[in-house]
Amino acid sequence: MKTAFHQCLQNFLRSQKVLGQTSFPLQESVLRTFLQNEQLVLAEKRREVAIAHPLEFQAKQVSLASGTVTSSPIEEPKKVAFTLPDGDKETRWKWLKQQVLSCPQCLQHVAPGKKLVFGSGNLQADLFFCGEAPGAEEEEQGEVFVGRAGQLLTKMIKAMGLRRSDVYIGNIMNWRPETPNHIGNRPPTQEEMQFCLPYLIGQVEIVQPKVIVALGATAVHGLLGYDPQRRMRDCRGHWFTFHQIPLLVTYHPSYLLRNATIAAKRMVWEDLLRVMQFLKLPISERQQSYFL
Repeated sequence: MKTAFHQCLQNFLRSQKVLGQTSFPLQESVLRTFLQNEQLVLAEKRREVAIAHPLEFQAKQVSLASGTVTSSPIEEPKKVAFTLPDGDKETRWKWLKQQVLSCPQCLQHVAPGKKLVFGSGNLQADLFFCGEAPGAEEEEQGEVFVGRAGQLLTKMIKAMGLRRSDVYIGNIMNWRPETPNHIGNRPPTQEEMQFCLPYLIGQVEIVQPKVIVALGATAVHGLLGYDPQRRMRDCRGHWFTFHQIPLLVTYHPSYLLRNATIAAKRMVWEDLLRVMQFLKLPISERQQSYFL
């Protein structure tokens, strides 16, 4: 049985013969290479669309699979607006958490049987860690950073001479970004992050930390604005500001799980040393020379 590729090739050769194109005939091998290259280009474009606009790409795929010609993208969430109530930190935090857990837009994106995830930790913390989005373990338990990356983050905090209960940990996103069949993870879209960002800003306003640590590229894009030219290797270890609060960029713990080299660990540890120095935390000789 002929494939669409071979059928296209044969039709092209037949047309060339019928039209009498004998002066500069295209050889079958040339045509085959051309069509194969075209297939690769189209596949690459589809991949780029899937990365840049995963929800829209998913909707188109479903539409094509159903045999229809329409391809309306899944509706992206709109921006949320609210005003924090007066009161102490705990009162305001509980109010904001309830807003998130009852948010219709957020709930619309949660898989059946899964949970939204809100930040947690010490509301008096000087240090605020910001990640990107919940993973499988997080949406299962409804708790932030409880998977493998979260366990590593807890060890990193302990290495700084702190306890997890001494810091605050939040995410840009409150739900795990949808994927086909709920398999794997994907970065959230800019629209998704823009929707959830006010909820994160509310947590920052309540906690009022002295330093924010942005964990990974997605957190950086969410906090500092999307910039296609920005590279983690260039901004990692550098200081920025978010709502007048000093912000330091470093790699996400999941990066260290994928790249468990001494060099990678030392890079991230040097970033944490900068945070410790800024907060005037005691640094022992042993801490100073970790991973050397």
